[in-house]
Amino acid sequence: MDVIQTIREKYEEFTKAEKRIADVVLENPRSIIESSISDLSKRAGVKSEASIVKFYKKLGLSSFQQFKVLLAQSISRAPLEIVYEDVSDEDDTKVVTEKIFKATVRAILDTLDSLDVASVERAVELFKNARRIIFVGFAASAAVAFDAFHKFTRIGKNCLFSNDEHIVATILATATPDDLLVTISHTGETISIVNFAKKAKSLRIPVVAITGNKKSTLSKYSDVVLVTNTKETKIRTDAMTSRIVQLVILDTIYTLLAARDPRAIENLNKSRLAVSELKY
Repeated sequence: MDVIQTIREKYEEFTKAEKRIADVVLENPRSIIESSISDLSKRAGVKSEASIVKFYKKLGLSSFQQFKVLLAQSISRAPLEIVYEDVSDEDDTKVVTEKIFKATVRAILDTLDSLDVASVERAVELFKNARRIIFVGFAASAAVAFDAFHKFTRIGKNCLFSNDEHIVATILATATPDDLLVTISHTGETISIVNFAKKAKSLRIPVVAITGNKKSTLSKYSDVVLVTNTKETKIRTDAMTSRIVQLVILDTIYTLLAARDPRAIENLNKSRLAVSELKY
């Protein structure tokens, strides 16, 4: 268990007092390891130690000592210099560049820690067995969907992509349960994306969702949900880094699929040869 990651995931479920505790922990987790339960309650400005107990129990833990041990393990897994930092108007180009790069790396590592491997396996099987793979994404997610369309086409999969709602609706009208709908939406609340997933479910077409919200409406209509884990700050929205993480998740599925299918490598070599003829 990555307790730091769990705190981030559950943050919106906390009470006001619990959020103050979470803020203190996330701001300087290393200092908490040497703190007592009373020290933490004072630093967080909560009324009593009972608030700390409620906090760690909400994380599924049984003692403050257990909380500190898991906190130490989380810190050792993720170097503290790779943190989420907000960009200030006082930051120069070098500082802004470092913050954006580090935030992106942090988002990838956070998602790695929280990503359900069993869900990835189920997604790979659905990709492997699909007659056609229909990729759907709009706005920023459209770029990710198009990249996936290009990538999986190169290994011989029959793929379709459009960021036009009318075309997607037309494609789904002739789709069958042998197809696969892959929806990409950071919020998981884009009305058209949700409606397409709902339509696919009514046609018994399996749906894989790549989203930043495992409790989203889109997730309810998906057979497999792959969750990105990013954090929003004042200037840099979490949607900025989510695109990169979405790409990494799809790259993982692509690699697993290619590694397990000899025909995929053969098709990839054919694709490379075909593209080479278009270059000097």
